[in-house]
Amino acid sequence: MKVITPPSTTDHCYYQGHIQNMKDSSVSVGLCSGMRGFVRAENQVYLIEPLKKSLAGDHAVYKQEHLRTKRAAVQYINDTVYDLGPRFSGLYNSRNMVLGLIAQRFIEMVLVVDYKEYKKFGSLKDVQKRMLEVANHVDKLYRHLNIRVMLVGLEVWSKGDQIEVSSVPNLMLDRFLKWRQTTLLTRKKHDSAQFVTATDFDGSTVGLAPLNAMCSSRSGAVNEDHSINPLGVASTIAHEMGHNLGMSHDEPHCGCSSRSSQGCIMGESIGLVYPEAFSTCSKVALEMFLQNYDSSCLLDVPKEEDVYGGPVCGNAFVEKGEECDCGTVEECKNPCCNATTCRLTEGSKCAHGECCEKCQLKGAGGVCRHSAHDCDLEEYCTGKSAQCPKDDYKMNGLPCNYGQGYCYNGECPTLKEHCKKLWGPGTIANNNKCFISFRHIKCGKIYCSGGNDFPITREKYLSTFGAKTCYSALEIFDKDSVGMVPTGTKCGTNKVCYNNLCQDLSVYKTKNCSAKCNNHGVCNHENQCHCDAGWAPPHCDVKLFNVDHKENSKIQEKCRMWVFKIFYIASCYLVSCTCSTPSQTSAFSSKRSFKNTHTYSGQSNPVFQPSSAKNSPRCGPPRISQPTFMESTATQACKSLRS
Repeated sequence: MKVITPPSTTDHCYYQGHIQNMKDSSVSVGLCSGMRGFVRAENQVYLIEPLKKSLAGDHAVYKQEHLRTKRAAVQYINDTVYDLGPRFSGLYNSRNMVLGLIAQRFIEMVLVVDYKEYKKFGSLKDVQKRMLEVANHVDKLYRHLNIRVMLVGLEVWSKGDQIEVSSVPNLMLDRFLKWRQTTLLTRKKHDSAQFVTATDFDGSTVGLAPLNAMCSSRSGAVNEDHSINPLGVASTIAHEMGHNLGMSHDEPHCGCSSRSSQGCIMGESIGLVYPEAFSTCSKVALEMFLQNYDSSCLLDVPKEEDVYGGPVCGNAFVEKGEECDCGTVEECKNPCCNATTCRLTEGSKCAHGECCEKCQLKGAGGVCRHSAHDCDLEEYCTGKSAQCPKDDYKMNGLPCNYGQGYCYNGECPTLKEHCKKLWGPGTIANNNKCFISFRHIKCGKIYCSGGNDFPITREKYLSTFGAKTCYSALEIFDKDSVGMVPTGTKCGTNKVCYNNLCQDLSVYKTKNCSAKCNNHGVCNHENQCHCDAGWAPPHCDVKLFNVDHKENSKIQEKCRMWVFKIFYIASCYLVSCTCSTPSQTSAFSSKRSFKNTHTYSGQSNPVFQPSSAKNSPRCGPPRISQPTFMESTATQACKSLRS
């Protein structure tokens, strides 16, 4: 086996861009050994590659539909593991699609190349060049979603395969993901592992991936390098990675931009031309994944030293030795950054980040990330960095969702919401008769009733307790089972599920945690102080300099308003008590009681809460960290993933 580490000297020769003075155009090329890549002008795509054995440096330019493929006149199937319908009613109705650009995410990708692919290209250097071209194109496709795909590792099995490579896609996927979990993850931190093979998969399948698996132990895919041009396998990787991000195959009504008349990236099959855009359906599915699943790994910005190939000025990613990077000279619209040198312009203190405003650092105390839900905390600028501090959550064990649950690592898990996620709308958690141990009730397998006939895991288990029939979702794989009650779920008053046991909240070891924060902060989910605006960690006992006075004045104004409101309400209450007769007092109490009850009733349903309300719960089910598996509606049926 040969593990390629980032070389000390690298030719920075992979570029993305467009044709000058042509709006509807796109370019993705590598210039390391001649020019290789693609150029799109309006709806026509041209491929460029150097001619072999040409001493004069001649190149071939041909239309994409003339590209030689694995099988003539065959459309290749991009499969997903158990991509099962039906979709929830109205989910993809264009009237329901309110799409906005998501905050930037980063996918740290590792490419693993098998021995047959290595032998196909003959040398480590040639394999490396091809994989860098592949990674460059995948990154280009995901930039439209404000997601950067950063290559952080390339492993080439140049001395033999580390696992048995099979032509059966399902079997190959199972083997690769198990190897990733036991071996690769212990050696290299990453978000997604993509296996590239020269093995001809059975049938027309060229790729296979689990759905909703990103940020889990099963985040990855297997991909056949089925084309002479690297764009072929790059398109397949982009497609399979889309499945990891919750995107299903596009249905007929799912539309792309005009540039992709040849189809969308998540189309079920690949024709003779390669798509460049994600459909509106894919964008909606991505937003749902980010809301409902644990996608926290995508918020980690890759370390400069981890990016494969070293720093490149112009790739829109700030790396070692750079003060800023706003893309190429043509792309850059940032007045704070010199695109040619990747240095700050004269007088600028920053160019990127939530705490950078008009090329200057924002003062300490300004909110740079608002609280997103019941268990989230606001983050504040420090006055020393252009980047917002890492996302922290409320201390584990605090009540959430109006007492229905307790916060756990930024989530508010409940039995009801987990059942809904597994079985769909109309599902409820079954009563106590379905749970095995009375003491540790509701902390093992989760039993639900109602909803769909089958759970999202595709397999179910039926058991009978007297006259009661109980259903549970079966997971195809043993680890990370979504059929279990999530850790942190409420199982009683001041009790939560932890290690599949119903335990007291003291298991979180948070008692008196905030005492160390000197009355200027609270404990977060890591039992560390999360300081108030203007105070510095670790113990919130040092006041920050360069305080944002504008933000400070806003806070003071809010405080004054609240003091005034409290004083006004208290005054009205005292006047009412003084002036009322006993019967009037009784009537007033009755009205007051009715009003409180009404308010509580309205607040118990988060759907009726204004989205801007501070600490309001997110309107949707809690995120689930494990992947879900669904059956494919593709022409080629998927089998259960069993070795």
